[in-house]
Amino acid sequence: MLLVDNIVILKEVFPTTLLKLREIENNIDEKFVKIEEAKNGCKTLSIKKEEKWVYLHSKYNPIREAEAIIDEYKDIKDETSVIFYGVGLGYHIDAFLEKHPDVNFYIYEPIPEILYHYLSNKEIKNLPSKRLKNIITGMDTQTIGLFLNEFIDKSMGRVELITLPIHKQIFPENYRDFLDSYKTIVKGKMSNMAVESSFQKRWILNSMKNFKEIISTPNIMVEKRGQFKGKTALLVAAGPSLNEEIENIRYIKENGLAYIFSVGTTVNTLINNNIYPHATTTYDPQEVNQVAVKKIKEMEISEIPLIFGSSVGYETVEDYSGKKYHMLTDQDTVSRFYLRTKNNESIDRVYDAPTISVITLQILYNLGFSEVILVGQNLAYLGEKKYSSGSVYWTGLSVAEKAKAKLVKDVYGNDILTNPGYITMKEQLEFYIKEYEGLKVINATKGGAHIEGTTFMELEEVIKNHLNTKIVEEGWLECNPTEYDIDYLISQSKKMDKEYEEGLKLIKEYYKVLNSISTFIKNKNYNQAEKMYIKLDKVFSKIEKNKFFMTFIIPRNRVSYKALIDSIDSLNEEKDKTLKGERIVNSFKYFMDLCKKDIDELFPTYEELKRTILEYN
Repeated sequence: MLLVDNIVILKEVFPTTLLKLREIENNIDEKFVKIEEAKNGCKTLSIKKEEKWVYLHSKYNPIREAEAIIDEYKDIKDETSVIFYGVGLGYHIDAFLEKHPDVNFYIYEPIPEILYHYLSNKEIKNLPSKRLKNIITGMDTQTIGLFLNEFIDKSMGRVELITLPIHKQIFPENYRDFLDSYKTIVKGKMSNMAVESSFQKRWILNSMKNFKEIISTPNIMVEKRGQFKGKTALLVAAGPSLNEEIENIRYIKENGLAYIFSVGTTVNTLINNNIYPHATTTYDPQEVNQVAVKKIKEMEISEIPLIFGSSVGYETVEDYSGKKYHMLTDQDTVSRFYLRTKNNESIDRVYDAPTISVITLQILYNLGFSEVILVGQNLAYLGEKKYSSGSVYWTGLSVAEKAKAKLVKDVYGNDILTNPGYITMKEQLEFYIKEYEGLKVINATKGGAHIEGTTFMELEEVIKNHLNTKIVEEGWLECNPTEYDIDYLISQSKKMDKEYEEGLKLIKEYYKVLNSISTFIKNKNYNQAEKMYIKLDKVFSKIEKNKFFMTFIIPRNRVSYKALIDSIDSLNEEKDKTLKGERIVNSFKYFMDLCKKDIDELFPTYEELKRTILEYN
């Protein structure tokens, strides 16, 4: 039966796991799993597999075997977060924690009967580390998904998956299911963190730099919301199959059969073929994004409207010769603070996505289009190509890309090569297509990846069966700039100035508290240091609520901010009082040093933003 102290801990900290173990404890099958004694006197665990008993640990020396398993894991840092997959009787867990007692760790045992035996024989409180964050069991996808999302949300640095080797051999399907979820969730979130780390500075800088354009142009999702019911839009991407569809697109444009929206660099391919879309969309925050409108600027084309995200690379919008329309992005905290419409109606925003096609689909749904036709949306390789000719990007595949390629089904049901990035984009498109009830999506991408929720139909057939009437109206985008509330804008600007001054005072107070903690720790005056921790928490809370920090500074340091927040429990759990003080000072000082640097860097842009607001009328 479960050890009493383990029951107490499970009840207080991991109640869901205790409930699952209670469900099976009266039905433990000794013909499936049982405890035996190894040759060296330690306990071992045996599992019945296909009429044979298989040992989960060595039947001679489980401890030595565990040490050999753990020797495989090198370069483990204190900030590493670890999942132990497969617990057995925990010998490998003990061996690892003896070497690395300062890591945060999680235990996942898919087989409840095995976890039951572990907790009936080993005391959790006697583990070589007190940093156990969760212990779970169960094989359903919801349990695994919730666990992995919690794991990655609380992880500060590297993540490590440590498996009990024989466990995954005995239960290969369980391991395969877990590994699939692990790759999808953990790697996906790590990828998102990498994106945030790369873009966090630019999102805010762009939102500030673009503010003048935002308040002087129409917000397309306000001014044209729901105005295209019953209409069809062509969403044209720069996939390699686009080259085959040029004449079909030309026919559609010349006869006004659908509204043509090009995404990202696609417009360059269309211009190369003397086709001007009805609009082109862009939202990437990077400086290099200006290649998306390179040809338009070079040729001084004024007939193609630009629909830009408010946090798009400001270089893209600068000197654009055509008409401009904006959409507010969810990464733009600047407009969120400063802007509201005169009648204070809610303003739709586009949610960040790995591809401009997903952003554009959100816009088209907002505008009310009833049917969207995807063209050039390959989301896979077409032979040796990944982009259409003339899109600016290199069209061919590298050796490394070929090596990392994965198989998916194409629109014809055949296997086709793609990459993890395209798969993520495909999944995002599928998510929104499922969400948007009443929106019909036709995938007219020859040789492209199958997109769930769409109907495949070649563009020639679409033209023949669906696009037989002129629907495009002249001046379809004509409208005045959105009337944002001027009084509110000026009032918010004055508020922000006060918040800026208050923020500077809070920074001084923050550093003063950190210096006091350092002094008290150096003098081993731990009681006073504890009082200062409380004061630091109060100052930090004020900084988190300060509008200048909330709008400009924390979003530019969101990855470091998350790491600091996630580390607070770990810092407070530190038993060594000197080490605790040093870690708190170092962690909090590092974060504020980043913030202070950003304030200095952003000051000229902030002053420019204030002038823009004063000049707005």
